[in-house]
Amino acid sequence: MMRTLLALLVLVAVVGCAGGSSIRHYLVDPAPGPVLAAGGAAPLVVEILDVELPRYLDRYPLVRRGADGQVLLASGHQWGEGLRLNLLRTLSINLSEQLGSVDVSTPRTRSASRPDFRVLVVIEAFEANASGQVHLDARWQLMAGSDHGTLTTRLSRLRSEHRLADADHAGQVAAMSELFGRLSAEIARELLSQDPQRGEA
Repeated sequence: MMRTLLALLVLVAVVGCAGGSSIRHYLVDPAPGPVLAAGGAAPLVVEILDVELPRYLDRYPLVRRGADGQVLLASGHQWGEGLRLNLLRTLSINLSEQLGSVDVSTPRTRSASRPDFRVLVVIEAFEANASGQVHLDARWQLMAGSDHGTLTTRLSRLRSEHRLADADHAGQVAAMSELFGRLSAEIARELLSQDPQRGEA
């Protein structure tokens, strides 16, 4: 009888813990900003080759950097899908809006059109740091669509305006969306400046 009662108590405790725990899921949303392309010229065709991430970021829990090089994982706050796939799709949407073009493809949505330009983004850091400021460090490269020749390679270092509390995971994701929109705009401006139909944007 005592064993049965003990087993029931353990079961109730386990169910109670499971019922009380909840995981919140997030996405880096598009934040395209204004359309940068002027009317008159044909819309650009852009192929995004990849958005590469460090291994410590390409996981489901949200990541913060702690003191002394620590990587802190928020197990109760996770991405709604793999972060790389999320960023590929979001970059495609952002560039499509900023360039006024529907033909911006990714490895998941290859286009049959011949691209005018190809884009490769390598993210080096994209998280809140120990002081609560979200930062995005990314190297990106533009290549000619015809021969993959490199046109330019840039390094963007973007920082959020506000510092966040440690538990402000929604604020962290909102800041990440805003910074990624700013990175997209930098890439879009450079694409337009490389386009011989437009010259300097």
